[in-house]
Amino acid sequence: MEYLFDLGFTLEEVNKIKNNYDKKDIEKVEFFNRLVKNNYEHLKSYGIKNIKECFINHLKMFLYNPDKFRSIFNKYDRADLVRCIEKNDAVLEKL
Repeated sequence: MEYLFDLGFTLEEVNKIKNNYDKKDIEKVEFFNRLVKNNYEHLKSYGIKNIKECFINHLKMFLYNPDKFRSIFNKYDRADLVRCIEKNDAVLEKL
């Protein structure tokens, strides 16, 4: 999970991820690091201020196929989507 440091995560945030998920999920995040990084960067490009909390709380979503991941977000108005996610990151599970 070293690549998370390149994305701007702190050691404390990486440890929180490791503590919040089981070993199998963590192994997927490590193995599919390019996929996770690609999806993270895409969502980050929206300018979401709480992007790290989104990642920490909804990690499994970042393991989606990039085309599926993008299609989920592209069907919504960007400004409305950002506003909703920043208000409550749990909205990610509803998309």
